[in-house]
Amino acid sequence: MSYKNKYPFVFLGGMLSWGEENIMYKGWPYWGMVAGNLCRQLRETDIEAYGVQVGPANSAWDRACNLYAMLTGTTVDYGVAHSKAHKHDRYGRTYEKPLFEGWGKPMADGGIKKVHLLGHSFGGATMRMLAELLTNGSEEERNATKDGSLSPLFEGGHGDMIATITAISAPHDGTTFVHAFEPMMKVLTAGVLGMFAVLGNTPANKFYDNYMEQYHLTVPAGQTNYKNILDPRQLLRIRNIIKTGDHVFHDLRIDIASKINDFIHCSPDIYYFSVSGNGTKPAKDNPENQVRAPIMIFAFIPFAKVMGKFPAQKIGDYYIDASWHANDGLVPTESGRYPHKEPHVMYEDVKNQPLKKGVWHVLPDYIADHGTVIGGSLSYIGPGRAEPYRKYWRDHLDMLMTLED
Repeated sequence: MSYKNKYPFVFLGGMLSWGEENIMYKGWPYWGMVAGNLCRQLRETDIEAYGVQVGPANSAWDRACNLYAMLTGTTVDYGVAHSKAHKHDRYGRTYEKPLFEGWGKPMADGGIKKVHLLGHSFGGATMRMLAELLTNGSEEERNATKDGSLSPLFEGGHGDMIATITAISAPHDGTTFVHAFEPMMKVLTAGVLGMFAVLGNTPANKFYDNYMEQYHLTVPAGQTNYKNILDPRQLLRIRNIIKTGDHVFHDLRIDIASKINDFIHCSPDIYYFSVSGNGTKPAKDNPENQVRAPIMIFAFIPFAKVMGKFPAQKIGDYYIDASWHANDGLVPTESGRYPHKEPHVMYEDVKNQPLKKGVWHVLPDYIADHGTVIGGSLSYIGPGRAEPYRKYWRDHLDMLMTLED
């Protein structure tokens, strides 16, 4: 195979994910799970690959800002306007060095060094937000920053720093999961943030990084200047995060995803790919409803059942009907295929033609639950049984490296 680029690959996790920088990853790799550390396996075949965490419960905006700072080796800047609106610090942690050298810088062949981004679940919205900010910047941040301290992330004109985006089981248009369990979502959100506030201020933060220091809720992983977990201000901070909606559970709502999609557009500089998961099958008593298929593990079954018969209704700009019933246990298959406000083509229809930038190439659905697609299937346990999974992703990466700049 003739490669036309060998840019680094950065794999982003979704909600409540973890990265290679966390101790937890060594025993249970997010990318690969029971199939083994996928990024390490790729590196062993001379592919530059990184599995990163950019905020397990952060909003798409905050996660994009975290990722930019990680890639550039700078201090996280959430923006003057955003931080004021969401009542948290403008600046977050500092990355002393970039994830890899030379991103966005000129190379010997006259081009610039780009990156391939692959994101699972909410990693999809994270990548898309980063691409939008790099391409068009933020007019709101430009207007709000009068002292010359505007982050390059908000300038615009840098969309060519990303080569490709691959979204994997990503809820582009939101997920019925948060609406089906809406009475529980505030309790769940408060519970997750409360757990982070406790564990993030103990030695446990070395194992799992919470990325909530902009709210003064926790400290960065490995630091020991812990916050007082019994301080009443911690409860006020959690309440503020929920009230302002600057968290992952808010952005997963279909009506909020619709607003995010009004802001985000495909960049003319980037190739876009998406694969959606489907771990369900039509119910015998009513084929319009969906129930778990054998591929789905028990943890997702209750969610899949409720999502598989979600009642028809209009949420935001979308009418939710039976086409949204098939799901992977957390994300409707329909939502995972592509953002419905953006242009798309079916990959199988165009794979033998020169592919275009600025258009979603929709790959065939992956018959899988939400974890299978990242290596979390019991069917992968045993000698050689995970090889089809590894080959799937290696073939995809090989294809990405054949694309013209």
